[in-house]
Amino acid sequence: MKLKTIKKLLFPKRVSIGFSVLLLLYVLVFPLTAKSQQQEFFFENTPVPDALNEATSTLGIRISFDTGELARYSVSAQITGDDPLNILSGILKGTPYHVVYKYNTYLVLKKESLRAGDASKNKEFLFSGIIFDRETGERLPYASVRVLTKKQMLFSTVSGTFSTQIGFPHQLSLQISYLGYYALDTLITVSANNEIFEFGLVQKDQAIAQIDVKADKLKMVDLSEQAGHFTFNPSRFSDLPNYGETDIFKALQLLPGISMQENSSRMNIRGSAADQTLVLFDGFTLYNLDHFFGVFSALNPNIVKNIQVYRGGFDSSYGERISGIVDITGKSGNRQKMQLYGGVNMISGNLAAEIPVSKKITLVAAARRAYSDIYSSWIAKDILNRKINNLGRLPLPDMNVITPEFYFNDQNLKLTFTPNKKESFSFSYYGAKDHLNSSDQSEDTRLKISTEDMNEWGNYGFGFSWGRQWNMRWFSRLQVGHSGYFNNYFNKSVITSELQDADSSPSEETERSMVTNENNELTDYFVSLQNEYFVNSDNQLEFGLSAKYNRFGFYKDASQEFIYNELHNAAWLYSGFVQDKISLTEKLFVKPGVRLNLYNRTGKFYFEPRFAAFYKTDFGLSYKLAMGRYFQFLNKSSTEQSFGYNRDFWVLADDRLHPVVSSNHFIAGASYKTGNLFFDVEAYYKSVNGLQEYLFFQDPENRPGNKLPGGNMSDPGLSEFISGKGKAYGIDFLAKYEGVNFTTWLAYSLSKSTQHFVEINGGSKIPAAYDRPHEIKWTNIYSRNRWTLSSLALFTSGLPYVFNSDKAADFATTRTYSRLPDYFRIDFSVNYNFNLKGWNLKPGLSILNAMNTANYLDIYTRDFSFQGQQEQRSTLVKAQGLTFNFFVNFRF
Repeated sequence: MKLKTIKKLLFPKRVSIGFSVLLLLYVLVFPLTAKSQQQEFFFENTPVPDALNEATSTLGIRISFDTGELARYSVSAQITGDDPLNILSGILKGTPYHVVYKYNTYLVLKKESLRAGDASKNKEFLFSGIIFDRETGERLPYASVRVLTKKQMLFSTVSGTFSTQIGFPHQLSLQISYLGYYALDTLITVSANNEIFEFGLVQKDQAIAQIDVKADKLKMVDLSEQAGHFTFNPSRFSDLPNYGETDIFKALQLLPGISMQENSSRMNIRGSAADQTLVLFDGFTLYNLDHFFGVFSALNPNIVKNIQVYRGGFDSSYGERISGIVDITGKSGNRQKMQLYGGVNMISGNLAAEIPVSKKITLVAAARRAYSDIYSSWIAKDILNRKINNLGRLPLPDMNVITPEFYFNDQNLKLTFTPNKKESFSFSYYGAKDHLNSSDQSEDTRLKISTEDMNEWGNYGFGFSWGRQWNMRWFSRLQVGHSGYFNNYFNKSVITSELQDADSSPSEETERSMVTNENNELTDYFVSLQNEYFVNSDNQLEFGLSAKYNRFGFYKDASQEFIYNELHNAAWLYSGFVQDKISLTEKLFVKPGVRLNLYNRTGKFYFEPRFAAFYKTDFGLSYKLAMGRYFQFLNKSSTEQSFGYNRDFWVLADDRLHPVVSSNHFIAGASYKTGNLFFDVEAYYKSVNGLQEYLFFQDPENRPGNKLPGGNMSDPGLSEFISGKGKAYGIDFLAKYEGVNFTTWLAYSLSKSTQHFVEINGGSKIPAAYDRPHEIKWTNIYSRNRWTLSSLALFTSGLPYVFNSDKAADFATTRTYSRLPDYFRIDFSVNYNFNLKGWNLKPGLSILNAMNTANYLDIYTRDFSFQGQQEQRSTLVKAQGLTFNFFVNFRF
């Protein structure tokens, strides 16, 4: 089966470059329309497929035909007219084919196929296919297949395969699409069972200037039928403004319902903590998502093929987290030729290679490193060593500033073996490490504080995957792997009194040294088996089993005054799930499912029912619904009394000291699509039980501390884990326009997230640390010829923080909360894509915070006891000011 020639089209008239409302209104209100006019074609012994392609390219219409069958015929004629149906019929004159207009497409059908014998009418066939990148041979996961003849929508598996059941007639009109690729419209004839068709798609960013394509939209983000589900195009990430590296998780934060954070790549989804979002890469878990003090994400974008994002209400195939899912599939590599690509910028460099070891084996390798410890450019110094001389709008005294030194590195490796069409094997490895030195000094009229502050943390993981298409109905995938996270923190603070007058008592404390060590390690081992079974065209069953072993350890001391050094636990989690996607009608489908967990630390079963529904009308309006119950056994405990970058730590639930976290989700929404416009709105409500916080403070009255299991209290220090509950609710709105050269989307989130702890403010409602009532994110990308321009406009409410906290011996805590000022920023980016002696180069410039707005990201507060008094010092983190970044990406 040959891929049809990509249709050439005319570009619209030149528009001014910009990202203002005027441009958006121009595109939406004054679209160019093709005027009906007489067309004349002259063909002399021209192959019919070539004649059809020429006619459809000139007329700007969609057509679907079997290239192989029509290549046997040629046409010699002069055809004039303005009616596409008459022109196409003239080309097909003298052949056993005719043309009909259905599903917004001109279908070229064999005349005999409409009068096939009655004996075949009741016969059904299983139709299967493989979707792959036409240039590299790499299979495309989660591609969409629209069977126009049956008004049915299918999605390929992670291995790029799909199946459906068909009856008479056996000619199918298909529209196959994948984000970042040109859509394929084709017509095929299915004549027997067990026939596997192959469909090759062409990647858009590989066609530079030489190919103009009409009606193919510039797409970066796509929504599926399921509530809260997005697909993101990683090939467009480099077109967005960035601090030097293309950033996967920062790009995902531009979606509604995912909080934007300049200083972190964490996935806070719909008012939930980041640890409540499961991030998977090739099947294994990533526990930390940050590089470079939160400026970069911890995953190299050059090795990412597909990203699936679920903002809640996800189905039974996913577990272990209560908020959301980010499922990332890595590239499997080019099967045709070796490719080398990467980039350099003013902070870091990266290099990736795709190597076809043989016709059936491919290798992908990538490495990335920041060189700020070797050579620190002005942008690295500006990001890491900026001093805050004017606190501006923030009315807080006695603030000091972090001046960190930093570098990071990461590596990726993936080996893929595809022995045949039905089977594939892969091995994927990932490792990353960060080093942060946040030492600083501060002083006021009374005290001088000198702090040595060192932090190292990292991720690692590997996974083995085996996928097999047993037959046309049944696909299985087995995964085995291991991943982990570590965080090692050391802080030494020396406090010196500046009061040295003659009246000072000789015994009065003039200097004190405090040392804190903190270590958190987390590892897991897992095995899972997932199956997809195609019962019939209206019933697709998924089921699977999994087992995961988690082990964690946490150690913290404070100058040997308080040691809590035996917090080590391990647990097994066994899970099974089953779900069924049922098409009740051509417009309505439901997906009921259930997940069952057995957790050995508690010896209990945890039952998770799930349900989703989707209804599509005939006029572009769709309705969606999702609900479910979710459990989480591995959680992060936050802490108010902490200083440094990683201020929380992982713990395993035991329903005693650390509760099992549970949540109920309710989501309802609607989408509307008309032409190039798309609107989506979703309302959600979720309740959470089992939230946890770690309280620790010095006791100035030198009372004996409480002794926790595994803890050792030798002097004044008090600590306790407290548990509570919370809820989050809100509305997410998305308006999107996708044109040939211009894509824009506006995301707005209105939300509220609160928590309740009996020990804090008497159980009254307090804001969650990640609560942001308002978020507005406006993204624009304009491409013309070899130029791409983009802009981001970001506005969010300021994060809440603890302004003051008083604790009693029974851990009754009284807090006063305040908020950082609202955050506002505008970024711009431009890049130029060209070829030079076999190399594809893309130099570019990003302008961050173009208006130089004063923003504040976070605040660190530390309590300590000195000279018999409780002292408090706060460290303010200011956002980046006006920043320019140059970069060059290359491909060979």
